[in-house]
Amino acid sequence: MNFFSRMREFFWPLLEKDKEKDKKNSLFSLDVNEITVDSAHLQETLGYVIDCYNSESDRRKGIESKASLFIGTISVVTSVVLGVTSILVKEIEFDLTVLFLIVLLFILTIYMSRTIWFSIQALERKAYHIFSVEDVLINDSNEEYYKKLIAKIANIIYHNTSIINSKVDSMTMAQEYFKRAIVTVVLYSFIILLFFISKSGIDFSSYLERFIDLINRIHINGWNTLILYILSITSIILSLIAVWRQNKK
Repeated sequence: MNFFSRMREFFWPLLEKDKEKDKKNSLFSLDVNEITVDSAHLQETLGYVIDCYNSESDRRKGIESKASLFIGTISVVTSVVLGVTSILVKEIEFDLTVLFLIVLLFILTIYMSRTIWFSIQALERKAYHIFSVEDVLINDSNEEYYKKLIAKIANIIYHNTSIINSKVDSMTMAQEYFKRAIVTVVLYSFIILLFFISKSGIDFSSYLERFIDLINRIHINGWNTLILYILSITSIILSLIAVWRQNKK
């Protein structure tokens, strides 16, 4: 990846999907005759397959919960930032600081819009297959019954994998743009703080001189130095003991 690609990825991340793998998962079909598990282990194998199905279902639910949380959080942050910006624009004259804040607000809006866009994609209803009661109602012998259930659930898992992976991709992009939105908010708040400091008329140079003068008045004698050495050595010894106990485990 060259410099321009890294810069583009830093400000505008893109996600490359593994379409071939998702296509293989969606087209996969397990036949009953392909199940070569010994009959004594069929029931245990069915339990493992059901656990995999539940795990994939929990993964989908977790992604959708995060997406809903992102949408709610961004709505609150956007309202606060827009309110602060509108107050600043009304109260002060238009200058370079206000222009910079408006530009940051524009960038923040783009990042938040992208976050919401990908969060909505993660919440979109798609052709998701489920395991229902009808799938259990199979009139067959014990061995064939377990094999048909295993094949049916396995096919459902493989068919849903590409859909869940697309939700994961959308959630990954939402997180990336959300992180950039948070950095923009921090920068926005820092600019407002600097603007407030510049308008407050506080003489920071005099406070800095007083602080330096206070530090210069501190008198360090031999006992202070000895106590500092003792505390440092004790801290190092305790750290070594903690590392030794951790390695021993």
